[in-house]
Amino acid sequence: MPIKPFLLLSGLLLTPVVALSKPVAPWVGATLNGDACSGGGQGYGPFDYLERGRFKNELQLVEMAHFTSGIENLSNGNEGGSIEGNLNYTLRAWPNHPRALLSVIRLQLNINKKLSKGPLETPPECYLQRAIYFSPDDTSSYSLYGYYLKQLGRLEDAAKYYEKAVKLSPKDAKIAYSFSLLLIDLKRYEEAVKYAKIAYSNPRAPQKLKQLLKSQGVWAD
Repeated sequence: MPIKPFLLLSGLLLTPVVALSKPVAPWVGATLNGDACSGGGQGYGPFDYLERGRFKNELQLVEMAHFTSGIENLSNGNEGGSIEGNLNYTLRAWPNHPRALLSVIRLQLNINKKLSKGPLETPPECYLQRAIYFSPDDTSSYSLYGYYLKQLGRLEDAAKYYEKAVKLSPKDAKIAYSFSLLLIDLKRYEEAVKYAKIAYSNPRAPQKLKQLLKSQGVWAD
């Protein structure tokens, strides 16, 4: 029986748990306020986004109805419901859908800035914990959780998720770039340089990171 490496509670990595033998995606862990995570019933799916090549029709079916460009960009809901409702359906069917996870994060951040009405019935941290539990080898879910926690100012917690992401994908230039920016905020400059070098294995990486490291006197061309 495969082992799911982490059960997530209150945004922290905790003890190992045993995976269920059937393909399910339960609500696990707690909100950042300490309430138990909950959400809608399963319905369609769940499908692992890492296996989307096997389930192209199923992915297309969900995205065409519930993850249109308007929903992704938070500009409008379709005839079948609200933006939140459509994101919820998408993520119940595809728990680790990275673009849908990013959209629900952006929606929550908009609520925090009073740009959208809230609260959300299920907050981003619950979708993210569920995604990680369901597909623990998916780097995107860890890095997105790190991004979300950073936006909330929870830098130490964010670092834990980025560390997991880079462990799973040590050569991913995009994740390394984001992690390096976080490490600068944490004043962990030696590590920031380490991941910046990985980030700049992509010649198209933005120069902002390099400029920040130069300003701290820790980067030399």
